[in-house]
Amino acid sequence: MNTIMLYCLIGVLSASLLVIIVSYYLGQYVYSLKSLGSIPFINNTANIGWIQKQPEQESFSFLVVGDIQSGHLNLSRQILAPAKNTCAFAVQTGDLVSHADSGHYALALYELKKSSLGIPLFVIPGNHDLKGNPGLFETYFRLKQFFFTWSNCLFIFLDNALGAPYDRLFAWLEKILEKYQGKVRRTFIFIHRPPIDWEHGEPRPEMKNYSRFFELQKQFRIDYVFSGHLHDYRELELNGTTYIANGLESDQKGRASNESFVTTVHVLPDIVITKQVTITPSFIDTVLGRITDSLVAHVYPSLRLS
Repeated sequence: MNTIMLYCLIGVLSASLLVIIVSYYLGQYVYSLKSLGSIPFINNTANIGWIQKQPEQESFSFLVVGDIQSGHLNLSRQILAPAKNTCAFAVQTGDLVSHADSGHYALALYELKKSSLGIPLFVIPGNHDLKGNPGLFETYFRLKQFFFTWSNCLFIFLDNALGAPYDRLFAWLEKILEKYQGKVRRTFIFIHRPPIDWEHGEPRPEMKNYSRFFELQKQFRIDYVFSGHLHDYRELELNGTTYIANGLESDQKGRASNESFVTTVHVLPDIVITKQVTITPSFIDTVLGRITDSLVAHVYPSLRLS
């Protein structure tokens, strides 16, 4: 073996050892903070009860966050930070993680802990949060589907992450809408997969799976439907209901990779005002996010099993 090859081998071994050491200690630190007990205001019945006990408000704001996936590094600093002092609560419309495994959930929960949000965060499952390991979402976030009323408004959180069964989903939704029809001033629905088809020409109702939903939409008042899944920001008013898709951007020409779309919602006595906010991570944050994802969510789990 010549000198150059020896130096190359030493370099590779040294780099590998450094990766293992950094992965181990970083993973140990992140995993130690993933417990739900150390992160207040995540989905659970106590959290819902807390907001229902807050004084009713004629005017209030909330934040809707779309897909996060590999953009977790921006969650605490850029996405949730603006909500701390201005919003009554925040909603994440699914695909919080890119893979349903303990490493990716640990990273997301670490960012939630670091954000010190201080207001309720309601998360509904996306397909990335469930696919391959559906039990993890309920382990960490408890509730997959729920509703509550507050400030004379109805908030409904639906689980359509894996697509079915739609009959049970919309039967449950109908009971809630029927119970509160005429008793609340606004109805907001949060769902991962949008009922509107935005991907095949002009936007239109997706009737194959959501025909019953649109029957309910004609029968009952539904003011806003917020969704994720679609990797873009889209808005459509249809028969008195406003549909907003609010996802992570990563594959459209002319845009920075991994932009995050956020919607601020201002509920006033006579009107609802929504505003699109686009958050573009710096190059350094993008690189650091991918490195952290590799070390904590991929390398460290293999070290734990070895």
